[in-house]
Amino acid sequence: MSALTRLAPFVRGGGRLFRGLRTLEPGGGGVRHAGGGVHIEPRYRQFPQLTRSQVIQAEFFSGTMWFWILWRFWHDSDAVLLSHPATC
Repeated sequence: MSALTRLAPFVRGGGRLFRGLRTLEPGGGGVRHAGGGVHIEPRYRQFPQLTRSQVIQAEFFSGTMWFWILWRFWHDSDAVLLSHPATC
């Protein structure tokens, strides 16, 4: 245990190597800001405005989901329709 207590000052100071040995701002050293406030402001009882990227991603994932469901149904319909495999 004494070996760990001797290494403690080096471990605490090792983080400075990753931060680039820069000085910390007073009162704001550990806070990160992701480019400002909310990107899409929430509106009460209204649908959110979607970006073009979100629409394309939604179309891609829903198309992939339906492709997988229909593929599985076509190639193994018993697994889709039956709760257990047929024993006959």
